Amino acid sequence: VKAITGEKGNFTLALTNGQTVQAEYIVLGIGTQGNPNKMRCEGGDLAHIQYQLDDPGEYVDEHITVIGSGDAGIENALGLAADPEQNNTVTILNRSPEFARAKQANVDLLMEAGRSGRVNIMCETTPLKVTPGWLYLETRDGEQKIKCDRIIARMGTAPPRKFVESCGIKFSSDSPDAYPQLSPEFETTTPGIYVIGALAGYPLIKHCMNQGYDVVEFI
Repeated sequence: VKAITGEKGNFTLALTNGQTVQAEYIVLGIGTQGNPNKMRCEGGDLAHIQYQLDDPGEYVDEHITVIGSGDAGIENALGLAADPEQNNTVTILNRSPEFARAKQANVDLLMEAGRSGRVNIMCETTPLKVTPGWLYLETRDGEQKIKCDRIIARMGTAPPRKFVESCGIKFSSDSPDAYPQLSPEFETTTPGIYVIGALAGYPLIKHCMNQGYDVVEFI
């Protein structure tokens, strides 16, 4: 879907293949993963930076840095360090002193991996510059340089605001992290268009499923 026009009871969805779909109501469950927060430091556009990890077993004998203090970053770091035969050197960066946004169970596993030497945990650390094979860091002890063949940046995501606003939907504020304005029934400011899941601020799949059920029942 590249554009939505019309009004409640008579929407037209324009598709990228040139076709159109008519709808009386629309439920947007498009999430936010397609719009990750990008690295903004020098070299942040280099090819060895990626924003998701599909298969940790794909990488062998690499120095890999994971950036992000949430569950996604921790789980990626643990996955990359899980098999000693892969021989990866895994580092995780956290700009804060603690992993406050992650589940305690994940934090406990990460701390154990740190104690055993499987993961190098660097808190109060942010990337300064990316170059092929190296990552320059700003740490609490000053600037540091580490070997880095690959960066997995899990720094959160943002709503695909341009597309959502093009549908006539208003957001709660101008903040990049703001969510669309929704009624108690998850209806947007464009009558007939509803939003569920991560785009509504509820990223857990079970919450999205429950919201979808409630919205369909309401319609």
